[in-house]
Amino acid sequence: MSAQKAMNMRTTVESLQNRLSCAAKQSLDRKFGALYDKLYREDVLGEAWRRVRKNDGAAGVDKQDFEYIEKEIGVERFLAELGKELHDYTYRPKPVLRCWIEKPGKAEKRPLGIPVIRDRVAQMCAKLVLEPIFEANFMRNSHGFRPGLSAHTALTMVRRALTFERKTEIIDADIKGCYNNIRHDILLRLVQKRISDPRVIRLIRAWLQAGVMEEGQYHEADDIGTPQGGVLSPLLANVYLHCFDKMFAQSGIYGTLVRYADDFVVALRGNSRRALRLIREMLRRLGLELHAEKTRIVSARKGFDFLGAHIRLCAVRKKASRLSYSARLWPSDKSMVRIKQKIRDKIGRRFSLTLEEVVKELNPVIRGWNNYHQYKTGITPEAKRFRELNRFVRERIRIFLKRKYSDESRSWWRVPGGLYTQVGLVKFG
Repeated sequence: MSAQKAMNMRTTVESLQNRLSCAAKQSLDRKFGALYDKLYREDVLGEAWRRVRKNDGAAGVDKQDFEYIEKEIGVERFLAELGKELHDYTYRPKPVLRCWIEKPGKAEKRPLGIPVIRDRVAQMCAKLVLEPIFEANFMRNSHGFRPGLSAHTALTMVRRALTFERKTEIIDADIKGCYNNIRHDILLRLVQKRISDPRVIRLIRAWLQAGVMEEGQYHEADDIGTPQGGVLSPLLANVYLHCFDKMFAQSGIYGTLVRYADDFVVALRGNSRRALRLIREMLRRLGLELHAEKTRIVSARKGFDFLGAHIRLCAVRKKASRLSYSARLWPSDKSMVRIKQKIRDKIGRRFSLTLEEVVKELNPVIRGWNNYHQYKTGITPEAKRFRELNRFVRERIRIFLKRKYSDESRSWWRVPGGLYTQVGLVKFG
């Protein structure tokens, strides 16, 4: 697919999304009927392939990865066959390949569902068409997996609630097994509030009931759960949890709810225990419950972790400031542990690599962590943690060189003084 053709497809898909978004905003209870035919449009299929390919990922149960499709089948033929199946109503999703991935710093593992690439592209087509419609209804407190919003916008909202609205009682909560406990009957009813095309509803139901393949054994899908790892799953989870957002807004709780997918905090001025009791009742109506170990009430002055950051309400020392307290952010302890483990894993025991090659592999990890954790508050805890990480990287490089050359000394002399300027290692902070 040429670059010019891909750009033209992107433009036409954006035009379609803009039209759907405008129509959805004009009437927040309008139901959209004829949408299925837009799923197999050539431009929608092309843009869906581009996005799925960019995300990369492993092969599903059919063992077909991106390289196989590109070399053996051909992208245009692959998309044409998928479009024909959707057009002829012969498309049937394959089971999701389930694998278990470790949670950083914990013994437990969480399930990850990997659909085949064909199903990923089909789901992305549905996402491109459905997302602009549901975005018109979503509330401003929801930040996860939404265009134009991110973890940074969620952290900014929390920071403002603490600093300017004086809400110092925090409910730090996590929904237990959210993706695994989404009820299909409730979810489909919520989708049907905006989508009246029965073909689209049947397609979504087929994805939900595709089943799971684990260690060569097929397991039929229950009436609850959406695979965590599916392209459409985050949008469906937001549609489901939008009910919770609305219930909170209408509950009369004087607080600020900030939600990122199934992780959320509520900033309040008081009555936090009553608010937590009401929140549990709201989630119970959706068949969900809070994680007992991860849910707590805490004072903002003592601090809490949210989305990889530690947030704490600190006294302002500037005499001329109009604020007595201000919310400050710095990398959380868990985030520090995770990045250190990533650095250890990246350096590893590959003693055949040169120092320059090791640095080349470390730089994307450090740069990505920097981009996320640049809060730029200029406070001492943030600067201390960056200095700690820089010392840690130098120490791991020293250990690597010591083992590489079987040096009996501490090998500090092998670590070049111009590690950042000459070798090109990226600094934390």
